[in-house]
Amino acid sequence: MMELIYAAFSPSNLLLSVLLVLIMFYWLTVILGALDVNSIDVDLDMDVDVDVDIDVDVDVDVDVDVDVDADADVDADAEGSVGGAGWFMLSLRFFNFGRLPFMVVMSLLVLFMWSISVYCNHEGSIVNPNNSLLFAGLLFVPNMFVSLFITKILTAPLVPVFAKLNTSVENVKTEGKVGILTTSVNEKGMGQMKAEIDGSVVSLSIRMQDKEPIKKGEKVVIIEYLADEKIYIVDKIDHH
Repeated sequence: MMELIYAAFSPSNLLLSVLLVLIMFYWLTVILGALDVNSIDVDLDMDVDVDVDIDVDVDVDVDVDVDVDADADVDADAEGSVGGAGWFMLSLRFFNFGRLPFMVVMSLLVLFMWSISVYCNHEGSIVNPNNSLLFAGLLFVPNMFVSLFITKILTAPLVPVFAKLNTSVENVKTEGKVGILTTSVNEKGMGQMKAEIDGSVVSLSIRMQDKEPIKKGEKVVIIEYLADEKIYIVDKIDHH
């Protein structure tokens, strides 16, 4: 046990060990009820123009808010190809990011990366017996790719389960539901919101009815759901 602890917190494994401890703390707060499994969520949505919206949102009840928002718009050309950002998002979806709750995929990815790193980088290992920090750095990218494929294989059975759950949310009557924007609305009127639907707080991709600019944190009301675009049309709450 002491050898494992020593190896885990050696310089070559320290970064992944710290990430693993943070993830364990996150799941502990989920178990205790302070957070839910979707408290940290990445939503990858591609509409007809291949719009990619990423929303990483952390909400804690003690008035601590951490939000990282990124929007990338990628236009498909006549042959249907997409830019680098589009392929990057497609790659993320290939590894089940956006198909499953972000922290489920990320937790498994970090766990596998940590396990491989500790196995390779410790005294007596056949890979890096000298525990060289430089060699450990060179192993990081191959480790990540191997762990991504292991994560994809092990999470594949969960994808249809969560897809069915998402479909059940779409089938619930949402018109008139009020929620809060978790991103600022871009020039196309696109953004993200969170709302309580059928007893669960869910993250939804939205488009403003009049496409006017609106800041994160504003309250909006759902007007209708466009099933073909998988997007919710909303309006500012003070319009009603």
